[in-house]
Amino acid sequence: MVSWSEGSYSSSSDSDISSRAPPSILCVEWTGLATDLSARCEHQAICEKYVAFQSVDSGRRFLGCAQKEGPKCGYVEWVDPEWPPQLKTTLGRMWDMYEDENKTRLSDNLANAEGIFKVLKEKEKMEKDLRFFKLDFAKMVADKEQALAQLGNTQIALSDLKEELEKKKISDKSAINIHQVFRAKAEKELELIKQELELMNQERGKTMKERDEVMQERDELKKEKKKLEYMIGDLFKHKEETKSKIRKVREILDEFE
Repeated sequence: MVSWSEGSYSSSSDSDISSRAPPSILCVEWTGLATDLSARCEHQAICEKYVAFQSVDSGRRFLGCAQKEGPKCGYVEWVDPEWPPQLKTTLGRMWDMYEDENKTRLSDNLANAEGIFKVLKEKEKMEKDLRFFKLDFAKMVADKEQALAQLGNTQIALSDLKEELEKKKISDKSAINIHQVFRAKAEKELELIKQELELMNQERGKTMKERDEVMQERDELKKEKKKLEYMIGDLFKHKEETKSKIRKVREILDEFE
């Protein structure tokens, strides 16, 4: 049976010294610096007391590096001998059960974490959808308020338009009456103008007829003039006495021109 008294320590053999410290557990009966022991670590410093807590070495006391700052040297010197085979077997099975339990717990925790992750993702998605819904709802409310405002403005505009239409109907009636008066007056004036144009056309016809007659008379006079000029030429050929008569005839002809 292992004794936990301070006097049970004896100089360990080389097989009781290793270079890798196992995990340890706090034990009030075996803790602190081993100032009363001669063991020294690779730093040539006083060792610290530890109690192993790993697999079949659980509960065994050992001395290790006491460095608090910087890397430890890994020096290990076992104080207690190895446990009996029955105890080692029991500790091994207990540690296997412990590790299996840890694996099961870890698997459960992982499954729970995955479930929580899925729930968080769903929650995040729902929150995102809720934000979009709130935005859409706010936009819908704003659009509805804008539509109501536009509807109110439209109703006011329709009311004003109805009033303008009523006023326009009244003004159109007055305008129609005035238009009818002006139209009757214009038709009467147009009739008078037509009558005047007919008279003017008649007068023009008479004038054109008189002009044609005058032109015809003028052409005849020109013909007579040419005949007289021929006659005068003949007279100049025959007798000089007829000059005075010819002058008179020319004066007469000049008067006709």
